[in-house]
Amino acid sequence: MLSRSAPEKKRFYRADVDGMRAVAVLAVVGYHYWGQHIPGGFIGVDIFFVISGYLLSAIIISDVQAGRFTFSGFYERRIRRIFPALFVLLGVATAAGCLLLFPKDLLSYGRSMIAASLSSSNFYFWATTTYFNGTGGEKPLLHTWSLAVEEQFYILFPIFIVLIHRYLPRHLRTVVTGVTIASLAWSIVDVRIDQGAAFYLPFTRAWELLFGAMLTLRVIPVPQSRMFRECLAASGCLAIAVSAFFMPHNAPFPGEYSLLPCVGAGAIIAAGQDEATLTGRVLSWKPVVFIGLISYSLYLWHWPLLVIFTRLAPLSRKIRGEHTILAVLSVVIAAISWRFVETPFRTGPRRPGKRTIYVFGAACVVAFTACATILCIARGLPGRFPDKADSIANYLDYKESFPSDFEKLFRPGCFLGVHEGNRERVADLDERLCLEPVEGKSQVLLFGDSHAADLQYGLESSIPNVHFLQATSAACHPTLEGGRSSECRQFVAKVFAKYIPSRSVSLVALNADWGPEELPELTKTIEFLHRKGIGVVVFGPRPQYEASLPRLLARSVVSGDAGFPSRYLSDTQPPLDAAMSRLAKETWHVPYISLMTILCPKDGCTEYAADGAPLQFDYGHLTLQGSVYVGREVNARFPGIFESK
Repeated sequence: MLSRSAPEKKRFYRADVDGMRAVAVLAVVGYHYWGQHIPGGFIGVDIFFVISGYLLSAIIISDVQAGRFTFSGFYERRIRRIFPALFVLLGVATAAGCLLLFPKDLLSYGRSMIAASLSSSNFYFWATTTYFNGTGGEKPLLHTWSLAVEEQFYILFPIFIVLIHRYLPRHLRTVVTGVTIASLAWSIVDVRIDQGAAFYLPFTRAWELLFGAMLTLRVIPVPQSRMFRECLAASGCLAIAVSAFFMPHNAPFPGEYSLLPCVGAGAIIAAGQDEATLTGRVLSWKPVVFIGLISYSLYLWHWPLLVIFTRLAPLSRKIRGEHTILAVLSVVIAAISWRFVETPFRTGPRRPGKRTIYVFGAACVVAFTACATILCIARGLPGRFPDKADSIANYLDYKESFPSDFEKLFRPGCFLGVHEGNRERVADLDERLCLEPVEGKSQVLLFGDSHAADLQYGLESSIPNVHFLQATSAACHPTLEGGRSSECRQFVAKVFAKYIPSRSVSLVALNADWGPEELPELTKTIEFLHRKGIGVVVFGPRPQYEASLPRLLARSVVSGDAGFPSRYLSDTQPPLDAAMSRLAKETWHVPYISLMTILCPKDGCTEYAADGAPLQFDYGHLTLQGSVYVGREVNARFPGIFESK
């Protein structure tokens, strides 16, 4: 993404559009580096899509109508713009990865580099990663998904325009508008069915780029009144600011929530098409334009720097203001990249010719795909670190390294997960396996998300007089509201309406990756269960880390610093645990199991479960040994808490 179509042809250049790029890239950087302050900063990507659609369509439509458009010329310009900076980044990131990343990390990086080299990152990350939870934070090339969307657009959009110009020349506006509306409708529907698909795939993102084309075609006329245009541009700024700073935490994005930033960007573009507005003049300020000029390189570099040096390979003690340092470093590197990598390939008398550019592009794709394939075949180049560190680092890809343990924790049919981008549906829950009572035991329903699922094995194996029925689904919190997706709402509705009454459950154990904003809804849920005469036990939050615990433990082995992992403990869980403990006693009147108290006594948090196995295999999910450890501790500290009275 972020590919800048101007100033390839000066007749389409607008300084205010470069200023809009600056706003967009700073929003994305702000979201990644200081997400708590800019919770909707990811909408910068949507703004870039609109800008790209506007500028590309202006060039393509003008050239097609003038009879001078050629596919070879268009793709030559795209290669000049995208490939040099991208492949320099991949080269540097690969070298850093070979030095710093553990084999599992490097293997994962290699797979994503193949996708990035072949312009298919969006499909790869759709199948393997969720952008809005912890699974994406350790992928150095995650951000290339948007590049892939744009590159796919570059392939199809010129063909689309040429065909319409040839066969339906009088209906260009109508066809573009119709496809835009269809794509938007698809996004709104699909975000409730499969949010990952709606986020990553080109079909549900196409409307944002095509909306830019609608601006070029002036499908929506803008009155020439100066006051109207000034108000329109100011309203666009307000829409972008509201989206960036006040995006609801559980908003089903993109869908209709992407309308506000895209329409805001469109309003600024449309208002300044014929004459500069005050907003446009502010955006045309040289320092702002400069950030816009380096925006592509800044987008490319800011995320890998953050991921590699703070999450994948934290090198020493945490540094005060490390995000600020990395952000400034990103800007410096981006400026260098723009000046010495991007610019020479696009302008000047010594820029490479068309044939050289095509050979260069093909060579880069082949070379980096081959390099990434070697990393994958070599399984991430093991042997670069001490054996103990490599052994611990094996837990980084827990599902692949310990498939049997993973399956015991997240039992198929009992935990509804996400596989290859597709969420398992409520009908996939195996009622006979997961919800069948056992004679002679107390029946307790363990209800929640993945943080509930990974407790079941340890509780069942450690508390012999209790049978733990299980209803768990990824990212679905056990509250009446259910969560952001339609599947979660269907899942929790069925648990409350069918499974709890029909299984004669007398006690429900609730657990999830709680957040403070969910406590009011949790209160309503507990009150609802009490009215039904059903007992409740609530599990509190567990310790979580800013990087995967096995990685931190392995890094501590390499550095000889035993206290290394503790410095990356998240500070959000202790106050949440205290708040939930107080609510359980004063408002909910239910037993409360504080995992923070169990796992983090005064002398630090438990990091290993048994036999060198980490307690957790990522930022917070338990290993099989960790589940057993927690189950035994719960049984020892809360004897009889789950047994029928």
